[in-house]
Amino acid sequence: MKKQIGNFKTKIMIFTGVLVLGIFCSGFLVNDLDEKVKTAYNLRIGGEVDEAKTLLDQIIDKDSTNAMAWFELARTQHHMMLGGAGYSPENILTSVNKAVHYDMDNVIYAYYQANICFLNAYSSKENTSDYVSKSCEAFENVLKLKPDYKEAILILVEIYGLLPVEMGGDKSEAESYASSLDGLDKFYYEKANAILMAEDADKISYWEKILKANPGNARVMEELGKAYIFNDDIENGMMYMEKAAQLNPENYIPQINMARVYVMMLMQNKGDKEKNLELAQNAFKQYLEENPDEINPLKAYSLGWIAKINGFEGNSEEAKKLSAEAKSLDPYFSRAFGIPPGYLYSSPVDLSDSYSSYFSPF
Repeated sequence: MKKQIGNFKTKIMIFTGVLVLGIFCSGFLVNDLDEKVKTAYNLRIGGEVDEAKTLLDQIIDKDSTNAMAWFELARTQHHMMLGGAGYSPENILTSVNKAVHYDMDNVIYAYYQANICFLNAYSSKENTSDYVSKSCEAFENVLKLKPDYKEAILILVEIYGLLPVEMGGDKSEAESYASSLDGLDKFYYEKANAILMAEDADKISYWEKILKANPGNARVMEELGKAYIFNDDIENGMMYMEKAAQLNPENYIPQINMARVYVMMLMQNKGDKEKNLELAQNAFKQYLEENPDEINPLKAYSLGWIAKINGFEGNSEEAKKLSAEAKSLDPYFSRAFGIPPGYLYSSPVDLSDSYSSYFSPF
């Protein structure tokens, strides 16, 4: 009897040891794969996008439940879509949905999923209101995970406040979300109120009053600059955008937007074409000169625009040369007019504070 009990205890010890070893090995494998996902991210940011995707495919082949790998694969597909690789928001959504499925409490993945949901709604030609409804649900899920995620709140203000009712707009919901920003973030609260202002409202006076109360605030200066630009006062608009860029040089958006303003004027046939071409090219060049350590996708995006501008000017050889240089930095650099969203480039383990308007070019 004692021998049987001894054998039984031995079996229990062996089983427990195997179980512990299995859990240890499983954890080690997950950590190892997560490190490889980070390697894939670094490859992509360095312009080696195909290599990044190949590595992510290999990781998912080994562990199809790795949420971080699905998340980074979705962002890689997004990156490639902006470069004309043929992916669609629907493809990206399929991948990020799996990331959220395997890690439901991860707000990083949930925020990206919500943005892609609305990007899918934005690009859809049918059932738009259904897609918008799903987008709002996705952003509301983000707020369940992180109630003070102000960027998600601001996007809901835009969606509910700027869309017509038949497409999912709801002014009362927009106002409620705008009110929730009061006390959470003063600037975002003021921005939410500006979003909900009537189309013909005097936004220049609105932001001037706020700047007077907050002198030297870079974000307020940027908004005032935009207000002037939308009022066709390019000179004052550029002055405030430049001040914003100088006050906060780490924020690249005002710098690139100054170049994009001149491109937009070209697209709208406003002002002197030759002068706008020169100013746009100089602004992109200045951005590159002042940000030598910028990530490859944004360097390539700017070079791509300089190449296009040279093409508009008839400098085809220089355009080809610059385009090739851009592709060498990132073969899938964004060909879109808008600046690629910041959440596309943040680390896969860092919460993004990127907010990009879906209703305004700036």
